[in-house]
Amino acid sequence: MRPSRRLIPAVLSACLLLSGCSGSSATLPDLDVAADSAGVDAPRPGDVLLDGGWAQTAAFVRDAAAAGEGTVVNIFASWCGPCESELPLLLAASATADGVRFLGVASEDRREDAEPFVERLEVTWPTILDRTALTHIALDGLAMPTTAFFDTTGQLVSVVIGELDAERLADELAAITP
Repeated sequence: MRPSRRLIPAVLSACLLLSGCSGSSATLPDLDVAADSAGVDAPRPGDVLLDGGWAQTAAFVRDAAAAGEGTVVNIFASWCGPCESELPLLLAASATADGVRFLGVASEDRREDAEPFVERLEVTWPTILDRTALTHIALDGLAMPTTAFFDTTGQLVSVVIGELDAERLADELAAITP
């Protein structure tokens, strides 16, 4: 009997959280957001669960960098408890963080589950529906939530796997803003 696609990420998330392995990846993936997003339009404010993947995420980071802003990419799923716990913290930070753009990526989720999740939590930034986890794969995410921090030049600074707390989020935001 094969485990469901939803069970594997949930089990990995639980293992990481229980073992205290949450943190930045030891080796960050080598990404080129300009090349990866060539010819792709970036999600705009008001875009809710735009079909997409890594190319759209990279275009969002590219456009933020062109404006001299850092980027926070939060990968979540409606079925992920730690994702739901973490989102209010990120939403509060997005309301006060100057020079930073936020993007949500509903990964390996169904639209009919992701829409009420995003609406209920009142997610205010653009979101992508990445059914095949292309963004998660590009960022070497191992579990959910995964949050990536890009500086004002579009360079990946860190990837945090697992639920963020206020102190860690403040540190990560400080690292990507001038």
